Amino acid sequence: MNIKTLADELRETIRRDNNEGTGKTVPKKKPASKNALDPIVEGIRDHKLIGKEKLLIRLDDKTIFLLKQLKVTQGIDMNKIISYSLQYFLQKHPQIANHIKETLKNLEL
Repeated sequence: MNIKTLADELRETIRRDNNEGTGKTVPKKKPASKNALDPIVEGIRDHKLIGKEKLLIRLDDKTIFLLKQLKVTQGIDMNKIISYSLQYFLQKHPQIANHIKETLKNLEL
């Protein structure tokens, strides 16, 4: 008999003992449902950090705290999430890149 079988038997015994007086059955745990954020987290994990240039950026304390929590809970590096977020933002708003290109064309040096 293995440990898993023993643990399952013990859980069933506890459920039965707890429910003898009430006549109710304790529902078993539902399998963890898929979180709506899972595809986003996977996209961030799959994001490749390419490039060699480093930038010093300033972020507010609340954002830093959130990034640190994300590092602890999901194992996602701050640099990776910032890179992913900026790339995602620029892809969703191509007019920004177009505006920069047009401004540089019209810039007189």
